[in-house]
Amino acid sequence: MMFDLGSLAVAVASVLGVGLLLGAGIPLIYAIAVRAKESRRPGSDALAASLMVLCVLLALAGIVIIVFGDQLLG
Repeated sequence: MMFDLGSLAVAVASVLGVGLLLGAGIPLIYAIAVRAKESRRPGSDALAASLMVLCVLLALAGIVIIVFGDQLLG
């Protein structure tokens, strides 16, 4: 049996990417949205609203993957 370092690297990178996106990424995007909302620059309200919507969508995607992961991913 051969140890495949390439497939291990791909698996680790995909788990790390999803973990960062759904784990640490959502609070980061939320913090950027709050910061944009507090600034009085033109267009900051639209940016804050779109980032908040992105946070909600990512959180819902995480819940769907947790609940229905077996059916979706096989």
